[in-house]
Amino acid sequence: MSDFIDFISKNRLFILGAGFSAGAGIPMIGTLLSEAMAIFKCESRGLFERVNNHAKICFQKDYIDFNAVDFAHFCTFLEYIELREYGGGERFSDKGSREKIAFKYYLSKAIAMNTPDEDEIPEMYCEFAKQLRKYDIVITFNWDTLLETALKKVGKTYAYCSFEDKEADVYIYKLHGSVNWRLGETLFPRKPNLTWESLNFKIGMMDNEIYYCNDLLNKNTWSQYAPFSEVEPFIVLPGYGKGFDLRHIAPLWYKPENAFAYTKNIYIIGFELADDDYFVRSLFTHNLPYVEDYCDDLNKILYIINPDEKVKNNFPFIDNSDYVKYIFEKFSMEHIELMKEG
Repeated sequence: MSDFIDFISKNRLFILGAGFSAGAGIPMIGTLLSEAMAIFKCESRGLFERVNNHAKICFQKDYIDFNAVDFAHFCTFLEYIELREYGGGERFSDKGSREKIAFKYYLSKAIAMNTPDEDEIPEMYCEFAKQLRKYDIVITFNWDTLLETALKKVGKTYAYCSFEDKEADVYIYKLHGSVNWRLGETLFPRKPNLTWESLNFKIGMMDNEIYYCNDLLNKNTWSQYAPFSEVEPFIVLPGYGKGFDLRHIAPLWYKPENAFAYTKNIYIIGFELADDDYFVRSLFTHNLPYVEDYCDDLNKILYIINPDEKVKNNFPFIDNSDYVKYIFEKFSMEHIELMKEG
C-alpha cells in the first residue's frame, strides 16, 4: 500500500474552465459569440447572413444582438437545421452543415486571435506551467491553446491524451476539443501546408482520427486560412447536439476517470457548469466519489477556485465533505503558490 500511495502522491489533477483563461484576455462565452460573428460578417458576408437568419428565427427577433443571446440555445438550433438537411439528403459534409462548420471556424478564430503568443503571455500562466510536475494531468473544457503556449515557453513538453507517452512532462485532456484540432485527414488535392499529428484514436475502435497542429498556436498562421480549408477546427459546441461530436473523442472521456483516483490534490479552476450540460455533470457525478475513497490515506484535498459562490451548485454531492476547500476568488499568483506546496 505504501508504494501505491507514493506513486499517487507524485502527480496531481488540474481541471480548467473558461475562468482560467480569462486573465489572458481570451473571451468567455458572454463575449465570444459577438466577436466571432463580427469576424464572420467581415470575411464571409453571404454565409454570415444565412447564419444570422437562423438566429432571427431561433430567437424570434428582427435584429440579433449576439452579446445578449443564449449561446447553447443557438447551437442547439443549428443542430436542428443540420438535422433537417441530413434527413433531406442535403448535408454538406459528414462533419456537419456548411453553416455549422463555418460557425465553428469563426468561433475558433476569435479565440486564436485573442490568445497570446509566447512573447505576449502573462507571467501568471508561465508560472502555472512551471509549477506543473512530471506526469501531472490537466483536464480542460477550454478550446484555446493558452496552456500549450505557456508550456512551450517554459520548455516543457505535453501529450494530448496518452499515458503511454513517457517522454511528455504533462498530459492534457481537452474534453471539448481544441481550436488546433481537426477531424479526419484533409480532403484537398494538394499537400497540406501545415504539420498535422495524429492522436492515435484509430488504434482502438474509432473510425475517424483526430489530428492536431502546433503551427496553429501562432495567431499569425490563422490569417492565411478561411473556412473549408486545411484549418477546420474540431470543437464541441454546447447544446443538445453535443453528444454527436463527443463520440469522435470518446477515448478522452474514458481514460481520465483514473485521474480522479490516482492523483493527489485536485484543483478545479474557473469552471462553471450549465444546468443542461449533462455530459460534464455526469463526468463529475461518476468520478468525484473516487476522490473521497483515497482522501484519508493521502491527505488529499479538492480545491475549487472560482469567484462565484454559486459554483457550489455544481457539486451538491460533495458540498459537506471535509476534503473540499472552496476559494471564492479569481485565479491568481497566490493560488499558484498554493499549488507549489501541494
